[in-house]
Amino acid sequence: MDEISLEQGVRRLQTGINCIDAMLNGGLEGGIITEIFGEGGSGKTNICMIASCSVMSQGLKVVYIDSEGLSPERFMAVCHSDISKFKLFRVYSLDDQEVAIMKASKMADKDQKIGMIVLDSFSEFFRLERSDDRQARIVDFQRQLSLLSSVAAKKNIPVLITNQIYQDIDNRTLQPFGGFLVDHAMKAILRIEKLPDGRRKISVTKHRSIKEGVAAFFRITDDGVNCEG
Repeated sequence: MDEISLEQGVRRLQTGINCIDAMLNGGLEGGIITEIFGEGGSGKTNICMIASCSVMSQGLKVVYIDSEGLSPERFMAVCHSDISKFKLFRVYSLDDQEVAIMKASKMADKDQKIGMIVLDSFSEFFRLERSDDRQARIVDFQRQLSLLSSVAAKKNIPVLITNQIYQDIDNRTLQPFGGFLVDHAMKAILRIEKLPDGRRKISVTKHRSIKEGVAAFFRITDDGVNCEG
């Protein structure tokens, strides 16, 4: 247990994308999990990579847990930081993912220079589970979210996760996988949408200190992301 002063303020780390940092009042908030969800190819991984590089440019280290096959070529194209500060774990199953989260937590306990943990994507293996397996896996997901929430709070660092979407048949809306189970653990949720003109819209759907609906617009480029109105 730690005694917390309300006067110490909120720690934020810049993502390196100006319009998103402005939307988030300075960047990703320490002490909480931020979720980014959207359809495939909307830019979630690009934001994770650029945010990782931004954190490293601030002299901190990043632990990146990858379940989708991060492209080294793309990473090097968008990143101009010291990649020796980048610790990448590639995971191949839900159990693998939990082991990687535990390793990341232990690393953060030992190394004060770890400034962010990224999990891209959190729901990949849960999404692939057979329907009769999912109930048995709920406890695993709750444990993983608890571990991530704990390390974020204890070390006052941002944890950034991505999530896929599905179509809710009842109201015909696109929702992040995991429903209430994931939503309840998130203190910040951002949605990315593809626009017809090729731009992306990223908006706040949940945040403990930012109004819902605040948005920014960007375009994915060969060397990163450009903000556009």
